[in-house]
Amino acid sequence: MRIGILGQGLAGTALAWHAHWAGYEVHLFDRGQQDGASWVAAGLVNPIVLKRKRLVHEAHHHVIAMDAFYARVANELSTSLFFPGPVHELLPDTASVRAWEDLGLEASFAPFIGPLYDLPHPALQGQALGEVLQSRRLRVPHYLTASRDFFAVQHHVHGGAVDTLNVANGQICIQGQLVDACVLAEGYPGTWTETFFGPLPFAPTRGEGLRISWDGDALHQAIHKNMFLLPDGDNHYQAGSTYAWDHITSGPTQAAREEILVKLQGWFSQDVRVVDHWVGIRPTMQ
Repeated sequence: MRIGILGQGLAGTALAWHAHWAGYEVHLFDRGQQDGASWVAAGLVNPIVLKRKRLVHEAHHHVIAMDAFYARVANELSTSLFFPGPVHELLPDTASVRAWEDLGLEASFAPFIGPLYDLPHPALQGQALGEVLQSRRLRVPHYLTASRDFFAVQHHVHGGAVDTLNVANGQICIQGQLVDACVLAEGYPGTWTETFFGPLPFAPTRGEGLRISWDGDALHQAIHKNMFLLPDGDNHYQAGSTYAWDHITSGPTQAAREEILVKLQGWFSQDVRVVDHWVGIRPTMQ
């Protein structure tokens, strides 16, 4: 059976792997441009919504499924897919430390609330770090690139935009390629998806983030407070991201840059340099 998949972001890539394991012939259709929301995603596997201190729905089951999936992909690709270490919550004072410890006493949170650690960097401002157990960070660009290379060799990868997709007489033809089934994983704005299924209840959000660096002591822990500070392992770090519901298609904004830097300086006093400023459109729904 030939499976056509439109889009090679996080969703399309996962679908491609499952189709491969099921023994299907996979045809991936993707522009090959590293500017989509998946490519700039932080890659956090995090069972707790730290901003609101609540669990992700069915977090335990998601963690088990993701562990099994990414372990199998890593074995297929003979590579490491995750950054080392878990995510940590920066706890600003003794009250937040007590609240973290109390959260760990709740049965639903207990598997995910880890120990407390001293602050590992002189520029961090707060009382302690709380570890989020079973959290980690996927090397998203590496995962997507390595997967694309695999499918280009073992299956079929078609670059460029999809201009033609026809369904007639029980056959599906994508860019002149016949397939038996087509899965649409386009993300926003879902042009072909809306062509076949009508308007979708998109409520897209624009997210912006900064890639930064600094002189002095390195930071090795992934940290959250009112935003994330994530080490990339090359003396560069990701800081962000923002949420905006207007001007969805605009590029990086000065307002978002300033928002991130002001928030960061509230708990990380290190002078930083902005190396890059990225933007992605999350295909969130109403």
